[in-house]
Amino acid sequence: MDIREQAIESIRKTNTDKLGSSLFQKAKLFAWETGLGPLINVKPEILGQQAVLYFPGRSGKFSFPCYEDNGHILLALTEKELNDIRENLFQNPGVELWLKQGWYTGTVRLLSDEEKSAVMETVPDEQFFGYMLRSVRKPSLQDHYLLEAVRSAPCTGSSGPGSKSWVWPLSALFLLLLRKKR
Repeated sequence: MDIREQAIESIRKTNTDKLGSSLFQKAKLFAWETGLGPLINVKPEILGQQAVLYFPGRSGKFSFPCYEDNGHILLALTEKELNDIRENLFQNPGVELWLKQGWYTGTVRLLSDEEKSAVMETVPDEQFFGYMLRSVRKPSLQDHYLLEAVRSAPCTGSSGPGSKSWVWPLSALFLLLLRKKR
């Protein structure tokens, strides 16, 4: 394969990865907003565990692989994801966390390299990414930044996870109306 073909293949692969990760990100957020978020986390050893981070009033929602142990929550971010939230993170670390156990307000902070190394010694990559993602994409904590999230209070209201759960009854009604009468 000559240099030209390698360059074309590299560009094709990069664009596919960007599209795939963007669609995957949107699908995860849609699942959380329609009330199916806890289903994503049913088998964390296989699919990994996901959490949504939302900076109220400032930007969109972001879904990240997470690991929770005794109330200690860690989120793994790529460099691109960190760049997307960097300004919000340093202006005001107050966030909303959507977790399998519920919806909380809290704060986040970026772990230093020393703290990240300590985490990497005790937590295997499979705890963040699950067996399936580890076998397909082979992510590593070494290639990610880590955020530490601290919950402060539970949230209630209509703007959290499941805010678009009206989609399911509407879809069922639509399917019933389309059904052929016998």
